Amino acid sequence: MPPLTNMLISASAGTGKTYQLSLRFLGLLALNSGNHPERLIAITFTRKAAGEFKDRILTDLAAGATDEAGAARLKERLWAVIKGTDGEPGLWPGAPEAWKEENLHRERFLHLLHILVQNLARLNLCTIDSLFAQIASASTFELGVSGFSMIDPTAEKLARREALLSLYRECSVNKERRKDFEDAFLSGADSDAEAADAEKSMMRRLGTYHELFLDVPDAGMWGNPVTLGFTPEELAPPVSLEQFDSVLHSLIFQVQQTPASEGKNGVKNKELFLRFLNGFSQYARLGRVRFRTEGGSAWAITVEEAREKFRDFWTPALEELIQSWLRMETLHTLRRTRATHGLMLLFENKYSSLVRNRGRFLFHDVTRMLGGGTMTPELKRDLQYRMYCRYDHWMLDEFQDTSQPQWHVIKPFLDDLAESKTGNEGSIFVVGDIKQSVYQWRGGDPELFRSVSSQLQLEQRGMSTSYRSVQPVLDLVNDICDYARTAPGCEPAALEQWGEYPAHRCAPHLEDRPGTSQIWQAPKAENVSANDQVCQAAADILERTGALRRGLETAILVSTKNQALVIKGWLTDHGIPAEVCDDVPVGVDSPLGKNLLYFFRWLLMPGDPFVVGLLTHSPLRPLITQGGPESMGWKEWRLLLERDGYAAVMEELEQRLLRGGTELTDFHRDRLAVWQNEAEQVDEQGVSLDEWIRRMEDLTRREDPAAGIVRIMTIHKSKGLGFDIVILPQIGRDTPFADGRHLTHFIKKNGEGGVEGIVLAPSRHVYMNIPQFRELYGEWRARQQFDGFCKLYVALTRAKRATYVILPYREDKEETEADSMWKVVRSSIRPLNRGTEDILPESGASCLYSRGLDGWYEEFPESIQKRAEKNALEWPPQKPLARERISPSGLSEEASPLQGEKHAGAGKAAALGSAVHAVFERITRWDDENKPAWALHPATEAERIVAECMEIPSIRELFTPPETARIMKEQRIEAIDGNNWISGIIDRLILDGDGARIVDFKTDHADTPEQLREHHANQLNAYARIVSRITGIPLERITRTIVSTCLKETVPIQ
Repeated sequence: MPPLTNMLISASAGTGKTYQLSLRFLGLLALNSGNHPERLIAITFTRKAAGEFKDRILTDLAAGATDEAGAARLKERLWAVIKGTDGEPGLWPGAPEAWKEENLHRERFLHLLHILVQNLARLNLCTIDSLFAQIASASTFELGVSGFSMIDPTAEKLARREALLSLYRECSVNKERRKDFEDAFLSGADSDAEAADAEKSMMRRLGTYHELFLDVPDAGMWGNPVTLGFTPEELAPPVSLEQFDSVLHSLIFQVQQTPASEGKNGVKNKELFLRFLNGFSQYARLGRVRFRTEGGSAWAITVEEAREKFRDFWTPALEELIQSWLRMETLHTLRRTRATHGLMLLFENKYSSLVRNRGRFLFHDVTRMLGGGTMTPELKRDLQYRMYCRYDHWMLDEFQDTSQPQWHVIKPFLDDLAESKTGNEGSIFVVGDIKQSVYQWRGGDPELFRSVSSQLQLEQRGMSTSYRSVQPVLDLVNDICDYARTAPGCEPAALEQWGEYPAHRCAPHLEDRPGTSQIWQAPKAENVSANDQVCQAAADILERTGALRRGLETAILVSTKNQALVIKGWLTDHGIPAEVCDDVPVGVDSPLGKNLLYFFRWLLMPGDPFVVGLLTHSPLRPLITQGGPESMGWKEWRLLLERDGYAAVMEELEQRLLRGGTELTDFHRDRLAVWQNEAEQVDEQGVSLDEWIRRMEDLTRREDPAAGIVRIMTIHKSKGLGFDIVILPQIGRDTPFADGRHLTHFIKKNGEGGVEGIVLAPSRHVYMNIPQFRELYGEWRARQQFDGFCKLYVALTRAKRATYVILPYREDKEETEADSMWKVVRSSIRPLNRGTEDILPESGASCLYSRGLDGWYEEFPESIQKRAEKNALEWPPQKPLARERISPSGLSEEASPLQGEKHAGAGKAAALGSAVHAVFERITRWDDENKPAWALHPATEAERIVAECMEIPSIRELFTPPETARIMKEQRIEAIDGNNWISGIIDRLILDGDGARIVDFKTDHADTPEQLREHHANQLNAYARIVSRITGIPLERITRTIVSTCLKETVPIQ
C-alpha cells in the first residue's frame, strides 16, 4: 500500500462526519484491493452511530455496484478522498490517474461489496466500550480476574443496592464496622438534615462521589491541604472556636455603645451592621452562619459587600473573627472530604466483593482497568494473536467526547502508526468537533482534541459547510455562537477554550431551499404562568406551520427531563400528540407489566393483603383463585419457580392467559417478550425473588416515538440528530451556565490534566474568600460556561429547515453579563434589530428576530390531513371503550372521567411541595417529647413548614396512631375505577383493624377549607374506593383527611 496521510478533521455540526468516515473506509478498502477488511477499525460512542456508519458504507458501495451511473458517482467521490482536492489532503496525494481507472469501476465495487458481505461479522465498526470489552476479555490474566462478563446499568443498580444493604447488615452486627461507618457518614454530612435522612443522603453521595472515588482512589488526593495549596499558617484561625463567642459579643457590645453616625441612614446602617454581626451568633454552637433581614428572611449579603457597606464600623478584630470563621470552615470542609473518601472506601470494598470479584463489570470498570497501566507493549503484541487480528487503520469518531482513561488505552495502538512512516503499514483518521463537547460530565476531555494532532503528527482540516441546515437556520447560529462577541463577560478560560468561531454556510444544493429562524417573546400577562404562555406559543407555531399535518419531523428541545414533562403535559392536555424521547420503563409501563409485578410480589409475600387485593381485582385473578380451570395455588407457583426458574413461570403464565381467553395486543405481546427475555437471563445468573422484582421495576429501554407526533427531548439526547423543525422554549427560570446549586466538589488538575487534589465545595461565603478555593471555583465556572456554550450550539444546529426560539416576557434591558443560555440569546439579537410586527394568534407572542421566509412550509402539502379525510369512512361508527391511565391528583367535582393535573412538577411551588412531602415521609410515629433534630433546628424551608404543622394538635394526632396500626407511606396504587385506570400515590395510609385512614398532604395555596374540599374531594374518594376494594374495609369506615400546610389545619372529606 502507498504512503498514507494521517488526518484530523474538525467538523462542525451537519457537515457530514459520517459521510467522510464512510468514504475514508471505502478508500482504504479500495487501496488495499479489499484484502483484510477486519484490519480497518472505526470507533464511535453509540451503537446507533456504529449502525449508521455500517449502513452508509454498504449503501454507498451497493449504489456503485448497481449500475454505471452509480459507479461513476462513487468513483469521483473516492478519487477525491484518495487523491485529495484543493485545501483537502488525500489519503494518497501521489496516486496516478492510471490507478484510478484500473481500480475504481463497477466490477471492482461489486467485488468489494461481496468481500464486505462475506466478512460482515468480522468488520470492526464498533463502539469504544465494545472494543474495550473485547480487549479485556482477551486479557483476563493481566487484569487479574478469573472470569469476565458485562452487566447492564439495571443490574448494576440492583448490585449497588444489594451492596449497600449488605454493608448495613454488617454494621448492625459488627460494632467496629458500625463505628467506622457512622464516623465517615456523619463527618461527611454537610447539615443536620442530611445526617437525619440517612438513606437518601447515602444514595446521593454514592451517585456523586463513587465514580470519582474509582477514578481517584488515592486517599492522599482527598482533602489534603498540601496538594490543594494550603500552608499550615493559612489554616490556623486567629481566634479559636472556644473564644469565638466572647470575641463576637465584645464586638457587638462595642457597636451598641458607639453612637450612630450623623445623617438619615446612620441609625439604619448601625442596625443593619448589628444584624450582620448577629449572623455569626450560632456558629460556635451549631456551626451555622446565617444573615437575616428584619423580617426574618434570608439576607444574601456577601463578606465583600459587608466590608464596603459597613466600612465605618469595620475593625481589625472583626476581620480576625471573619478570617477565623473562614479558616475553621475550610478545615471542616477538608475533614468532610476525607470522611467522604472513607465512606466510599467502605462501600467499594463491599461492592467489589459482591460484583467485581465475581467477574462482573460495567464498561467504566473495563476502561479503568485497561487504562491503569495494563496496556503494555507486550500485551499489545499478544492481543494481535489472542484477538486473531491487528488494527492497521484507525478511524475515531466524536473524538471530543473521549476521556483521558479511554485515551490511555487507545494511544499505544496509535503511537506505532504515527511513528513508523517507513513501510506505511497503517493510517489514523480522527474526526470531532470541540463545539459539541456536551459530554464533559461523563469524562469527555475536549482538550484532548486540541492536543491529539501534535501527539500523533496529524494533518488538520476544518469543515464548516453544512449539508443539514438551510442558510436562515445557520444565520441564527452565526449570530449567537460567536461567543467572544456575544458573551464577552464570561470567563476568559471558557472563551479561550471555545476558540475562534468559523462562520457556517450551507452546501450549494441547499442555497435555494427556503427556511427560517425566528425568536418569539410571550406577552406580559397577570393570570397566566410564563410556562403556559411559552407552551401556547409553541402550539401556535405548530398550528401555523401545520407541522404534523404536513409530515414535518418536529422536535422540542429542552435542558432537563422535568422541563420535557411540563411541555408534554401541556401539549397533550390541549390535544397535540407529543411524546418524551427517553428511556421507557418497559417492565411496568403497561397494565400487564404492573400485574406481573404484583404477581411476583404475591409469590414473595403471600400474606400481604394489599398485594392480594390488587391481584384479585386484576386480569390475573383466574390464575391464582382456587377452583378455576387455569388456576394454581401459591405453593404450586412457588414450587415451579424454585424448581424450573423464572422463565418457566413466565411461560406458564402466558399459556394459561391464552387458554383462558385473554387477548393480548401487539404492545402487550412485546412487553411479555421483554419479561420472558429477562427471565431467561436471570435464570443463568441466579437471583433472589426480591432482586427479580427490583430488576423489572428498574428495567428501561430506549424506544423511538411513532411518526406524526411532536418529539420532546433533552439537548444532550438530540446530539447527532436532525429535524425539519426545532422549537427551543425557555421553561422555568433562566439558570446561569455555572449554576452554584449543582456545585458539589472541586478537582484540582495539573497541566497534563492529571488530578492533584479533590475537595468538597464549602459554602459560597467560604470559596469566594479563600484564594485557593476561589481559583478552583473560577476553573469550575469556566468549564460550566464552556459546556453551556456547547449545549446551546448543539441545540441551534439540529434544525434542517426552521428553528423557533420562544422566550417568556421580560423587560428589555441591557445584560450586565450574558452568562446563561437565554441571556446569550437575548444579548445576541438585541443589536441586530431583526424583529417584525408579526403576532402569534393565541399566545400573543411578538417576533424579536426573523431570518428567511416565514411561509417556507407551504411547499409541503398537508398530506396527513387529506389521507385522514380519505380514510375517515373506514372507521367503525363507534370506537371501542379504552381505559386511560391517569393520576387522580387533579380531580375536580365536574371531572369524570378523571383529569390529571399534569403541571404538578412545574415551578418553585412544586419543588417545595416535593420537599415537604419528603419531610413528612420521615415521620412514622411522632414523639412530642423526643423530637428529631430537624424539627428542633429546621435547616430548610420544608422542615420549617412541617415542624410548624406538627405543633397543631389535629395534625399531630394523625402521626400518633395506635401501636397495632399498620402505617404505609407514599403507597403507590394501580387500579381500575370505573372506566379509568388510576395510577397514584397515597401520601399516608393507616390500617387499624376494621378501619382505615387516608391522609393527603397539600401545599397549594387556599383561603378556606372549602376550597380544598372542592378541588381534592374526588381524589381522596377515589383512593377510598380503591382501598376498600383491596382491603375489604367498608367505605364508610375509611376516613379521608387533608393536611393543609397553608392553612395549618386538617380538612376532613366526606
